[in-house]
This record gives sequence, structure tokens and C-alpha cells, in this order.
Amino acid sequence: MKTRRTTGNRRKSGRSSSRQHLLELNVRTASIKRQRRGKLSSLLWKVSVVVIVVALAAVAVRLACQKFFFNNSEYSLRHLETNLHGVMTEEELVALTGFTPGSNLFLLDLDQANRKLAALPEVRSVSIERHLPDTLEVGIQRRLPLFILVASGEGESVGSASSEAFVPGKSLLCDRDGMVMQPNRLSDEFLHLPILTGINLSGDTAGKRLEDDRFKSAVMLAEALSELPGESFQIRSIDVSKPYAIIVTDTSNARFTFGTKDVPGQLERLGKLLAHCRESGRKIETANLMIQRNTPVTFFMTPETRGQKINPVPTPGSKEKH
Repeated sequence: MKTRRTTGNRRKSGRSSSRQHLLELNVRTASIKRQRRGKLSSLLWKVSVVVIVVALAAVAVRLACQKFFFNNSEYSLRHLETNLHGVMTEEELVALTGFTPGSNLFLLDLDQANRKLAALPEVRSVSIERHLPDTLEVGIQRRLPLFILVASGEGESVGSASSEAFVPGKSLLCDRDGMVMQPNRLSDEFLHLPILTGINLSGDTAGKRLEDDRFKSAVMLAEALSELPGESFQIRSIDVSKPYAIIVTDTSNARFTFGTKDVPGQLERLGKLLAHCRESGRKIETANLMIQRNTPVTFFMTPETRGQKINPVPTPGSKEKH
């Protein structure tokens, strides 16, 4: 009988211990949850305080900027200093950029104005600067045109025409980088630009860039010829319609045929021909500079020279007969 009582007591004691353990576990869990909620509440409170402080500071800064800068008449635009190089008038600049007199300097969007101006084909670079309290300076670096462009099918009709055929708003120009431009106003320098023919202009409009190899050859030749004395050679037109040759017409209507290779050698032959013309008083009508020896040359015949004996012009590589 004693043994049975001992076993029952042990069971009751084990059950009581298990219940006590569960109770302590529940208490610890509840305590941990309360601590976590407290920390979270504290963190949310701190974040809320920081947000409120930042918002109040932002409002204060905004009000201060409105009072001392944006609504301050001292920073109104009164002086617009421009260096536009003939690309546009000051009135057109104001219409495009919104730089109207009286506007607040800090409210003007200079980045947007810069993008609008830089998008114009005639413009190479733009600089816009604020000079407090009331001045805005705008400078434009203009692209320098090199040729008047003429479509391939019109080459024969204008190849020998004067470059004074420039029509504002219609004629296409391009610089040495191939940027196509369509200026709306006439400039004196446009009247003396050489005409470039033989380029396929289908699809090429203002703002696009020419990538044709023949255009690059024309640029290279034009720059090389520009080093000759201006009084002896001035380009009127360049025809690149033929893939193997470039035909240059000067202001005296003389036609010179250049190859696309050995340009320095051809320029040397041209220099000798021009020197011969200065000494003899002859005027060249055509010359094929592609030929290295015995360069084919024809001269304009005048009543004074018609009966004269025409001797061949010595060129590099040829031997002069005595």
C-alpha cells in the first residue's frame, strides 16, 4: 500500500512541474513581446519626430527662398548680354528660351534652354551664365559652313553657277564635319561658298550629318586647295558624282580633274601649271591632274594667243624637249 501512494504522488508532482514550466514560458514570451512593442513604438516615435522636423525645416527653407530669392525683385533679369554670331536675333533667342526681361534669374531653366539652343544645326556649342544680381550672359559658337549643297540631279544646271544662288530658308549648307544646315537669313560669307554637287541628299535634312566618303574626299581637297594663294585659285564648285575623280571648277571657269589618291602630287602639278600661267599669261580651260606625266591641259584661246605656238607644260616626271 505504501508503494502505490508513492507512485501517485510522483505523478502529481510531475504534472505540477510541467504546468509551472509552461506558465513561466508564457510569462517570458509575453514579456519579450511587450519589450518588442515598446522598442517599435519608441522607434516609430523617433522617426515621426525626425520627419516632422525635416518637413518643418523644408517649409522654412522654402519660405526663406521665396522671400529672399524667388520673389526678390533684386534678382529680376534686367541685362541680357548675348554673343549669337548671326545664328539668331536676340528676339528669337528670347522666344526660344523664355529669357524675358523681368524674369527671376533663379527661376529660369538654364539646362532646358541650353538643350534647345544646342539642338539647332547651326550651333556648335552654347554657354549660359548667371551674373548676379540681374544679368544673364548667353554665348553661341556657330558652325562654319564649308559648302552649299546641291542635289545630284541638279549638278549640271548649277555646277558652273555662282554661289550667290543661296536662298534663305531653302538652301542647304554643311560644315567640314558634314552637319547639314538650312539658315533662315543671308550672310555675306554664304555668297562666296563653293557649291558641292554629286552628293545624294535624299533623306538628308537640316540637323543630319553627311557620312558619304565622297564628301570626306571633297573636304580634304577643299582644305588642301585653300592653302594655295587666293589670287591664283578660288573654288567655285566641286563635283564628286564620279567615284574615281573629283572635278573642281574655279572662279575663271577652269575645270580641274583630281583623283582620289596622291593628292599632294596632284597639288604639286597644279602649282606648276598656275606658275606657268602667271609667267605666260595663259588661262587654263581644263587640266587632268590625275595623269602624272605629260598632264593633259587645254588653254583658253584668245586673238593674241591663237597664232602662238603652244609648248607643253613641264610637269614632275616629264622631260622637257630642247
